[in-house]
Amino acid sequence: MPPLRMCCRLAIVIMALILQSCAEPKTGLNPPLPPQPVIAALPSPAIKDVVILVSENIPAYSKVAKMLAKQLAGHGSIRYLKGSQLENIKMLAANKDDGNKQFVSIGLNATLAAKTLTNRQVVFCQVFNYQDYDLLTPKHKGVSIMPSMSKTFSTWRALAPGTADIGVISGPGFEDMMQLAKTAAKLNGITLHHKTVNSDKEYQYAFKQMADKVQGFWLIPDNRVLSGNILRDVMTFSIHNSKQVAVFSDELLSLGGLFSTTSDPQEVAQEVLRRLKQAQNTEIIPGPDIAYPDKSILRINSVMAKLLNLEIPAQYKKYENAF
Repeated sequence: MPPLRMCCRLAIVIMALILQSCAEPKTGLNPPLPPQPVIAALPSPAIKDVVILVSENIPAYSKVAKMLAKQLAGHGSIRYLKGSQLENIKMLAANKDDGNKQFVSIGLNATLAAKTLTNRQVVFCQVFNYQDYDLLTPKHKGVSIMPSMSKTFSTWRALAPGTADIGVISGPGFEDMMQLAKTAAKLNGITLHHKTVNSDKEYQYAFKQMADKVQGFWLIPDNRVLSGNILRDVMTFSIHNSKQVAVFSDELLSLGGLFSTTSDPQEVAQEVLRRLKQAQNTEIIPGPDIAYPDKSILRINSVMAKLLNLEIPAQYKKYENAF
């Protein structure tokens, strides 16, 4: 190989090695990087103590209270209200200015007493006619005594696929709830017909008038317009006229209800706790005025299903006659 060409190739190889050595880091020659500052984690906000006010010591209230206290793990205290409404209000007055407490009221009497805590966050539950008492504010919101309406209508559709029209009767003040119910029913292929009445006599009349255009009735626990006598009358009427009835208590199944959906105390407690956590670092309670528990307790009257010529699907067999 000519000397000139060999020299050129040697120069190229030397230049490549020089460039490679420049690109590689020289361990031990570079100055160490300065230590990165350690950013301390911000402390978690202190968990607020929760005072659980209970109207009276009955299972519908005490089960929710005990489950909630257990989930709060030492940050919840239960107080059963035993005095008059005036005495209850005086007892709560001492807590008006304690900013590190949230309140839960279970039942109407406790919720009425907690209404005076205008500067505190209150989540109420196990109250049906909350509209009548002006209980809702940005700091006072609730969890519905009614279970998931979507689950109620999906269950109905599964038990009676041919059902297309359902009636419901209530006292005044339930326009928002009925709008949600109509939407839930429609999603399950059902049209919900709602009638507002002002007395139990009007309820009885409306029930029988509506029977011509519906295949069943959804009963809700509005004791303002649904007395015991009228309740028995409309249930008897439903049996004689082959009407499906979804009821709000297991006891009503024996009077001719097709199925009952009731709130699960554990699910109510979970929903209350969720609302408390959402409001932990805010001035008001976020979200809707009333939240609905997602799960419910289902029981089916197989005798009524047979009388109505309905076949209970296999996945619902475990719920029949469990009352």
